[in-house]
Amino acid sequence: MPRHQERKRHELDLLCRSGTGLVAIAPAVCQLARDMVGADAGSLFWLDEHGMPLGFFHENSPAQARDLFLNEFDRLFRGPNETNVVQLANRHDGPMVGQLLHVPAQYYRSNTFNLLVRPSGHHHALDLNVRLDGRTRAVLLLFRPFGQPFDDEDARALERIEPYLRRALASPPDGSAWSALPTRSGYLLVGKSHHRNTPWRLRLTGGEALHILQNSNLVGQNLRPSSNQLLELPHFIQQACDALTYADEPTLQRSVAVPGGHLCLTLTPLKPPGDEAIRSQSIHQILVTLELRTPQRLHLVQRLMVLPLSPLQREIALLAGVGGRRADCESAIGVSNEALKKHLKTIYRAVGVADWENLARALA
Repeated sequence: MPRHQERKRHELDLLCRSGTGLVAIAPAVCQLARDMVGADAGSLFWLDEHGMPLGFFHENSPAQARDLFLNEFDRLFRGPNETNVVQLANRHDGPMVGQLLHVPAQYYRSNTFNLLVRPSGHHHALDLNVRLDGRTRAVLLLFRPFGQPFDDEDARALERIEPYLRRALASPPDGSAWSALPTRSGYLLVGKSHHRNTPWRLRLTGGEALHILQNSNLVGQNLRPSSNQLLELPHFIQQACDALTYADEPTLQRSVAVPGGHLCLTLTPLKPPGDEAIRSQSIHQILVTLELRTPQRLHLVQRLMVLPLSPLQREIALLAGVGGRRADCESAIGVSNEALKKHLKTIYRAVGVADWENLARALA
């Protein structure tokens, strides 16, 4: 593998070890995979246990195409003539990589190609299924324009990154991986009538709430990237508001993995003027605060990549930066205590610290 590709593979390895989960690093995964294989754009889809899409990240798809995929999937993209991410994921006897290398002619007449692929400026595609416990839970797609098809060598290059993506998919996100301050924030004011079974309605949006929700790319949530307004309340916020009415706590918090980070919700009931207490049956307005928090460990990996360290030394430093113990190095990385001493001298000198505890603080 050429040196520049080996470096990108190593960066991908560190990202997938960082404890952020796969969804949060989707933009970085697409960029690195595109650079390693050679493509114009990349997409990452994550799926539920039944093989249906939960969300996705695409590097350059137009808002109208994203809108169709998010809200019209069942009507336009399901059926025997549609070769798309769901069909790829549910071909359990199919290859892990390269199902789109040789597609039938009907693919170019499908809604998937004509409403999603072609409007994004793509023609050729290369796919990778990321499987967990025998089921596909993520699909990575790379794209090229007409006349630049992928080949078997490209498929082998893409297949080599599958173990890293599977590791990220299998590792539950670590709550300490997120930055303390949100990169974007906004709010929604929602309300309902006094009738208990009526749905919550959107009354007001503020800050960057619209931008945050439209770029979360969550499937089936009434989110329309092509609109300049939020037309309906997303289902997951509707459900959180319902949960608050039965909660004993004064506020409710929820977190949803989205491309580039976590979407954190804080729901606070608004007390009518003059009321001294809030009872569940009297909640008719809720302030929903939205915060997009990015993985702090993305910055950690970026910092490690510019330090004059070997790949093994970066793995050791990453373990310190994510809160691991020095004693864990042998079991987690496979480096003996004697070898560790030598590597740590180089790491301490590169970071400008004297011991493991200060290394952890400097990197975290």
